Amino acid sequence: MQLDWRDEMVLDNGGLDTDHRLQHELIRQFVDLPGEDAKRDHALALLEELRNVSSRHFLREERIQASIRYPQIEEHRAQHRRLATLLDEIIDQVEARESVFTYAYTKSKADELLQFWFFDHFAKADMRLKPHLAKFAVR
Repeated sequence: MQLDWRDEMVLDNGGLDTDHRLQHELIRQFVDLPGEDAKRDHALALLEELRNVSSRHFLREERIQASIRYPQIEEHRAQHRRLATLLDEIIDQVEARESVFTYAYTKSKADELLQFWFFDHFAKADMRLKPHLAKFAVR
């Protein structure tokens, strides 16, 4: 099941939302790809772009959190590091050409994990940031 972006997910009507929507869109494009080995390179390109976008996003989000003295910044920063590590592991699995698992199987597991990767962090950590951003009118 693929989760869609909803208006209730808006945090700042600015850069953070732009980043989140781009992350969501890259994951959606990845999930929409068939699990055919011929599509592996395209899938990897999407994952690499997701890694780049996410790295920039994590830095942006942490800078904003520091600027508003967000009380959970250290835990949030630690979550970002764990998310980056997990994304690296997903990419390594999808990239592995010699594996006991077929590409179709690996891709199907990556489909599920990427959606969880994004939405679990977003719902449990990023949404807690929303009232702080509103209070400081960060854009």
